[in-house]
Order: sequence, then structure tokens, then C-alpha cells
Amino acid sequence: MKLTLDETIRKHRKALGLTQEQLAEAVGVTTGAVSKWESALSNPDIGTLIALADFFEVSVDVLLGYQLQCRTAELASKKIRELRNAENYEEGYAEVEKALQRFPNNFEVVYQSARFLHLVGFSKKSGRSVFEKALALYERACGLLSQNTDETISDQSIQFAIGELYVLLDDHERALRHFQKYNVRGINNATIGFLLAQMKQYEKALPYLSDSLLDSVVQMLRTAIGLANCYGNSGEADASIEVLLWMHGVLDGLKKTERTSYFTRAQAMMLCGCAQVAADKGDAEKTEQYLRLALKAARVFDAAPDFASGSIRFYHGKEQTFGDDFGETAMRGIEKALTEDERTSPILTELWRKLINEEQ
Repeated sequence: MKLTLDETIRKHRKALGLTQEQLAEAVGVTTGAVSKWESALSNPDIGTLIALADFFEVSVDVLLGYQLQCRTAELASKKIRELRNAENYEEGYAEVEKALQRFPNNFEVVYQSARFLHLVGFSKKSGRSVFEKALALYERACGLLSQNTDETISDQSIQFAIGELYVLLDDHERALRHFQKYNVRGINNATIGFLLAQMKQYEKALPYLSDSLLDSVVQMLRTAIGLANCYGNSGEADASIEVLLWMHGVLDGLKKTERTSYFTRAQAMMLCGCAQVAADKGDAEKTEQYLRLALKAARVFDAAPDFASGSIRFYHGKEQTFGDDFGETAMRGIEKALTEDERTSPILTELWRKLINEEQ
């Protein structure tokens, strides 16, 4: 690449409205030195180059004219992404080869090339060589991660991709060790359990799969409640109720029939939410129906409260305890939720008292 230091210095000097004499004084050189720089007759030494970059408030790379190179690398990685999304493998492979030759140490180019080859190998069944090359590029990308500006990409996400490649290379033992090494907060539990089951190590697989099950259900609960709140406050009452009832059904399938489960308490929460949405919608019949069901679930749970994971169907891991801020009891949790609902509190609290009095 041709360096245009003379043009760059002149451009930045004029942008500040300075004469050659003023710039020379600012960086501690003679006017003749500045004149020679801008005439391409000589270049500043490294110390003066740094002083110029600081004075112009740019990086030394920009001062030397490397900004164009960065833009070109960005365009190359963008093109690789586009070709991958379009499944244009032949042209994309050629673009990857060209980009890696020009920018072997640019994170975005290396990472996007790895992703492209990962997909090509998986989709086209191209054989081990493509997977091995993708693996090497992911590993190189880890060393260049300091250049990354995409918050969705992290060392953890790259390590997961590396683990996937070990699986595709049929090196399950190495894949297992890799996923276990990077199993931060159990993020790889499902994958580890799946691999162990494939390797017929069922007793070792069950704890991982059990913990993954609990984590998944907790995330689903949060997701369902979050969606219900979004829908309910966006005029989509029916969708709000539907997502809560869907979650209610999921929890039903995870309860052991012979004992009370924490999920019974969670179902009371779901039904209470349905009643609140129905009340806000002005549907008195549905409001009472959901509140009756919430009351029944709360009574069942409070009669034999169980916060232990052992009450969950399909769970075979170490004993764990659930917790929430719903209320000391399920009944009190519902009462608290109803009184805090500013839009429907009078209607709901009156109906709640009526339902409780009917039981007595």
C-alpha cells in the first residue's frame, strides 16, 4: 500500500487552520522540516511522528494512511458474511482465501472466515480439511479478540464453536473436555449431557442434563412472564394470557403426581397474572375463572410447600432449592400482586375476598 504521509500531514494541518510555521512551532521542529514532509522529500522520525499524531488527535496508523486498509478489511469481512448468508459457497471460499492473504491478523476477517468454513463444512459435507481449517481460524481469532467490537462475540462463543468442530470431527472425547473446560455457570450443561449420552455414559450424563433442565425452565419462566408483561402493556391482552397459559401447561408436565412441587406455586403465579390481564381487559367471567384456579393452586402448595428440586419430574441431579420474591406463601403472593395492580386492584381484591369467604 502506498503511504501518503505528506498528504495526511497537510490535510490535518489545514483542517486546523495552521500555517507550516505554526505546526513547526507546535511540535518543536523547523518550518523547513514541515515543508519537506509535505513535499514528500523526507519523513518525520518516530518520536516526531508520535508527537504529530497526538497533536492532530489521531492514531499513528491513521497518520500513516492505514485507515484505508481497515476499511478494506471491513468490506472483505462484510462480503464473506453476505456470501455465507446467500449460501454462495464457491465464491465465498475464494473470497475467504483472498481476504486471509491480505488481512491474516484482522479479527473480523479471521472470525468471519472461520464461520464461513464452519458452515460450508457442515452444509456441504466437505470433509475434515475444511473443519480443521475453520478450527485453526477460530483459535487464531481468540488471539485477536482485543480487536473485536461486536458485543455478541466473546471468547465463550468462539470456544463453543471450537467445541462444535471437535464434534463434527468425531473427536467426542476432546469435545467433551473442551465443553467442560468452558462450562461457565453451567452454560454447556445440555451439550455435555448430550455428548455423554451419545457416548453411553448415562450416569454421568444425567446430572448435567438435570441441571440443564432446571436452568431451561427458570429461563422459560422469566421469558413467559416478561412476554406477558410486554403484551399486556401493549394492548395485546389475549397474547399475554396465552403465553402464561402455555407456561402453565409446560409446568404441568414437570410435576410429579404424588407430591406437591414448586411448579404448583409457579402455576399460581401464572394464573394470577391471567386474572390481572383479564380484569384489565374488562372480562369479569375470565377474571373470576383464573382467580379461582390461582386460589386452588395456592392452597394446594401452601398445604405442603416444597421448594426442593427433587419434586421435579425428570430431575436426577444434586438437591437444589428454588426461590422467588412472590411472597412468603403462595396465598400472600397473590394478595400482594392483586393489591399492587394499580389499574384493577379494587376489583381484584374484592373478588379475592369473595372467593376466600366462599371456602369458609
